[in-house]
Amino acid sequence: MDPRIEALAGSQGGVFAAHEAQAAGLTKADLHRAVRSRQLVRVRRGAYVRATVWQQATGDERYRLRCLAVARSRPGDALSHHAAIGMLGLPLWNVDADRIDLVSDTVQSVRRGAVWLHPDDGVAVVRAADAVCVSPARAVVRTALTMGQDCAVVAGDAALHRGLVTLDDLMTEVAAVSPHQGRGRALEAVLLMDGRSESVGESRTRLALRRLGLQPESQVVLRDEEGRFVARVDLLVDGVVLEFDGLVKYARQRDAEDGAPRPEEVLWLEKRREDAIRRLGHPVERVIWNELERPGLIGARVRSAKALVVARPPRPA
Repeated sequence: MDPRIEALAGSQGGVFAAHEAQAAGLTKADLHRAVRSRQLVRVRRGAYVRATVWQQATGDERYRLRCLAVARSRPGDALSHHAAIGMLGLPLWNVDADRIDLVSDTVQSVRRGAVWLHPDDGVAVVRAADAVCVSPARAVVRTALTMGQDCAVVAGDAALHRGLVTLDDLMTEVAAVSPHQGRGRALEAVLLMDGRSESVGESRTRLALRRLGLQPESQVVLRDEEGRFVARVDLLVDGVVLEFDGLVKYARQRDAEDGAPRPEEVLWLEKRREDAIRRLGHPVERVIWNELERPGLIGARVRSAKALVVARPPRPA
């Protein structure tokens, strides 16, 4: 690889724009040769990613690389919508990986291939991963308009949980959406967000339960009759405990607190934990990824488990 390309890409996380390459003394012919020899990946006109970086990246990482390269090719613009969500490190769920939204100096929204440009209405911007993005609240709310409720709620839960946004921030952004743009859809999504959720799976499980007419509580602390801590559970609905992939999460918590346990120790500890929860009168159900595509099954299991809930007497004063 041309050492100038290697130095430029290496100093910018593997991405660069054509105008940056030209400033480094490279010509269009140099870039074309690097693309033909598969040393560079051209992700859009004027936007490049080093091939080795691209090949080693996951799907979400490739989307972020594409966003970063496109942003570098358009100085003065700011990544928006789910492109900003990706750059801010928030979870991407069920997004269009071929679409990149930016706030630009344009009179009205316009599409140019995979790039969608939106008028700059004075929105606040932040820097994230060496790119300029709209604020987290703006990104989450606008994503509800383009990628739908699930995508926005998953990202919004994470943003609230990490303290990147507040509910007031989100509601301010909802108010900035006109009715014909979809203010109602944006408001509905924000009202479903819950910063207590700790993972994409928990967020999606909660949404599935809400759509079934149930009212789950997130991250509920359970205590015994003496007020002693027993467990903190992902979701509690009508007395039934739901844990999303709880065994894996429990193992991670143990890793962080006590050193890595052996697999058999994890199973034993989790069994003791579930036994303690059941002694409080709460049946336990686990939800795994593929069950999220069958929400009716989850609802049926909750309704069946409700018959096993044991009411606890009130604690003495």
